[in-house]
Amino acid sequence: MKRLVLVIAESALETVPEALWWHPEVRRYARDRGLKPGEVLLDRSYHHRAMRGLRNAHKRGRPDIVHFSLLNALETPLAREGLLDVYVHTVNDKVLEFNPEVRLPRNYMRFKGLIEQLFKLGRVPPDGEPLITLRDGSLAELKNEVKPAITIGFSTSGEPKPLDVVVSEMVNVEVAMAVVGGFPHGDFEEENMRLFDVCYSIDPESLNTWVVVARLVYEVEKNLDLHRKRLERAENPTR
Repeated sequence: MKRLVLVIAESALETVPEALWWHPEVRRYARDRGLKPGEVLLDRSYHHRAMRGLRNAHKRGRPDIVHFSLLNALETPLAREGLLDVYVHTVNDKVLEFNPEVRLPRNYMRFKGLIEQLFKLGRVPPDGEPLITLRDGSLAELKNEVKPAITIGFSTSGEPKPLDVVVSEMVNVEVAMAVVGGFPHGDFEEENMRLFDVCYSIDPESLNTWVVVARLVYEVEKNLDLHRKRLERAENPTR
């Protein structure tokens, strides 16, 4: 496998929708942050009451899911070897693309500030080589851009299969696209489910997105024997 393309899809990552700008909870939170209501990320921890009645509210307002998942992917040996591309597709059909050199803040509030800047400017940092970019794009458009040999979805509604067996199918192709849901509850929209060549459930219980991401990346590293190769290279740098 030349690279794994990891997509955290339908992610609960968005700025507060215009319909909620009037809500006192949103206005107070934005004022305390020194931002306009439409510039802050929708976050159920702060906007729970405002989100009542919002369409698909059960799948929205969880930036922390994306934060944890990215931390578990972007600084792994697989990523550092240039074998991992990471994208975030959002519930509103936005696509975030990450430069391999990006180092995300560990602190959640700093991460939110960074993403709020991204939604405002379309890239961060504002000058120089971008480390994260934001653009409009559906999951179907992203798949067409990546052109993977196989696209595998992970869902509790998928066919039960151990993760090591799933990964053995992925590493035999040049580009494999793995899609993990970036939302807290529910399942992928049907239009996105149809994009998967196969869809698997890797545990009888629902697992958090960041757990699936961490286990997937590590299992790929094991299958590629990446840990041994990196240690041997470090011991014999001239080879």
